[in-house]
Amino acid sequence: MYDNQPTRPFEGVRKFLIVLRFAARTFATSVEVFLHKPGSFGERYLGLQALAALALIFFWPAFCEPHHDPRPMFIYAGLFFIACVLIRLRTFARQRRGGQQPHSRYNGTPELMKRFRRMDEGKVKRVVEPWVVFLTGAAFLHFSPPLGGYLMLATVGLLISNCFSAEYERRRVTGLNDAYLEQRAIAEGFRDARRD
Repeated sequence: MYDNQPTRPFEGVRKFLIVLRFAARTFATSVEVFLHKPGSFGERYLGLQALAALALIFFWPAFCEPHHDPRPMFIYAGLFFIACVLIRLRTFARQRRGGQQPHSRYNGTPELMKRFRRMDEGKVKRVVEPWVVFLTGAAFLHFSPPLGGYLMLATVGLLISNCFSAEYERRRVTGLNDAYLEQRAIAEGFRDARRD
């Protein structure tokens, strides 16, 4: 039988990118809660990807060789959970105080901004933080291969997530610029029509 629903071109690619973005956000969330100031996150930052990150961290040792000690990963899962609770408490306290709120999905201000004052926030997130996570993972490889390997893989998720965010922001700015130019052209056309 024929399917009456029209197929959209690149539908498979779109679905793949959605899954890739979610997986990258899951890995990124699992390290961003430690890299960014707890009181700076948006209220909707910790969503489904935080729950997925907790499950991923907890079950990660099952993907590793059986003779490796899983306890460092369980400790990491516990620390991740505590960091998420702290973020929720700080976010709630900030909302109760009122005042300016960040974007609801904002992933926080990097703690490393203090040390890299000459870099803007985006560059710290795209360049410095992935290196910090990767080198931390490499250092942990000797102590706990599952934890070290996880952190090194989380670096990839962090990079992909940051690339998606940068592209999203670029497209939004381009769209706003296009809308501004179109509205200006319409306003000029309207003024010319009024003169006639």
